[in-house]
Amino acid sequence: MSEEKEFQPVQWVDFARLIAAFLVVLAHIEGWGAGPDWASFFFYTISRIGVPFFFLMSGCLLLSREEDVLVFLKKRALRIAIPFLVWSVLYDLLYSRPFEVDGVTFEGVLRMFVRILRGPRGGHLWFVYSLLGLYLLTPILRVFVSKAKPSELYYFIGLWFLAAPILYIVEGLTPLRNGFDIYYVGGYVGYFLIGYVLGRMEITPLVNRLALAVFIAAFAFSFFVFSHGFPPLDNELPFRSYPSLNIILMSMGAFVLVRRLGEKASERVLRFSGWAGQSSFGIYLFHLMVIGWVTQAWAGLGLNPAAGNSLIVLPLVAIVVFLISWGVVFILGKIPILRAIV
Repeated sequence: MSEEKEFQPVQWVDFARLIAAFLVVLAHIEGWGAGPDWASFFFYTISRIGVPFFFLMSGCLLLSREEDVLVFLKKRALRIAIPFLVWSVLYDLLYSRPFEVDGVTFEGVLRMFVRILRGPRGGHLWFVYSLLGLYLLTPILRVFVSKAKPSELYYFIGLWFLAAPILYIVEGLTPLRNGFDIYYVGGYVGYFLIGYVLGRMEITPLVNRLALAVFIAAFAFSFFVFSHGFPPLDNELPFRSYPSLNIILMSMGAFVLVRRLGEKASERVLRFSGWAGQSSFGIYLFHLMVIGWVTQAWAGLGLNPAAGNSLIVLPLVAIVVFLISWGVVFILGKIPILRAIV
């Protein structure tokens, strides 16, 4: 691990952020294309690393810095909290239509905020709930990683693997149940710490080959799970969720490979990814609306979204949605009063 005082992997992180944003869009392109089915499963499998990339990058960047707690919460948490609140309201207005019958009332507004507190108003907004929780924990994690020996850091990550992906498999496939209280190291905190480790690790040719092998093996297994309905079908946690062992390993391998590609990329590619990567959070928040608009526009022209070769249609639609989302977010970012929401 590097002993650098200040860690600023800005360029390759922007490259990784751009890839992650596109993969999240790709993950939500559903109902397009007429097959073959394996193409849909292929793109869905690769898209599963998009959200973990955001967790890994956040840990890589945030845990490598030193800031006063109040400065951190003011500068960083608010940059997430404000867009989260605004887009939660927008998605609630879109999906729940709370004022359609009685108009805008205090009771209606209050019920809206209760719904937002209880859970995401857009399916993809769950990520922001988890991210805000990790942001509140970040000042404590910073103290830990700054003082911890490598063995202590790996010990914590090992506990996370035990409390989350390994126990998910054991409890999902066997009658065994854990009775010990170790779930406080669960959730997505492991991704944060793994991102910190992988972001500072020296990427040697051996590490690069190992990352490629891990990615290929985890991808192949994940593709098999999704395409063949590998059990348990009634439980997402063992093999289909972001804290599943195969998804974690696939994301870790891909993260190392993308980091290496970003470090070797040309200046032109890095400038582009730095420019586009700054809009990634806004794209994440906004793209679900764009998908709905594009689908309606296509159907409105009398065309069938469920037509054409999925191998071509799915990535093509994802590119269109990504570019529209990016364009709107870029424009919003140029308007001072709206910049804070993207």
